Amino acid sequence: MGLSLCLVLSPLTAELQGCSAEGIADGSVLGRMEIGHMAMEPLFFKNATLNAAGLERAIEWTEDRIQAARIQVPAGAQLFTRDADVWALAHASGVAQAERPVLHVDAVEQSFSRLVMQSMGQASPQEALPATASFFATVVFVRELMHHLHFPQIQLLGAPATSHALP
Repeated sequence: MGLSLCLVLSPLTAELQGCSAEGIADGSVLGRMEIGHMAMEPLFFKNATLNAAGLERAIEWTEDRIQAARIQVPAGAQLFTRDADVWALAHASGVAQAERPVLHVDAVEQSFSRLVMQSMGQASPQEALPATASFFATVVFVRELMHHLHFPQIQLLGAPATSHALP
């Protein structure tokens, strides 16, 4: 088993911290990204408005910040989180009901596709995702993080906390 990393999100930053498989941080920080839902909201999702152009700009902005952080993830590293917004994404993706939920990159991609449809006004009501700027930002960030740092999944730890991403 490879290194265990915990994703810790704040309104303005995201960190990858060394941790145990139980999610106990060891005090080390592998990388810090200057990104967070409060940084993204006024730029791309003002007043919880979602549109295709804003979504595309949010993706580019997020990619730039992930690349600027120059995080080198060791091969085989596993990602864990207790973050409430990632739990909200897992819930919207239909994977949060498991005893030890795992959010796979495919589920994130499916949620992102739903978000794209929603941004173009083409999502059916039953397919609609939570309409909050923090949820939009979380979907974009988690998708880009998993893609650029090559994480196939995120193991969710603890119980889902109340999130500002939920309506």
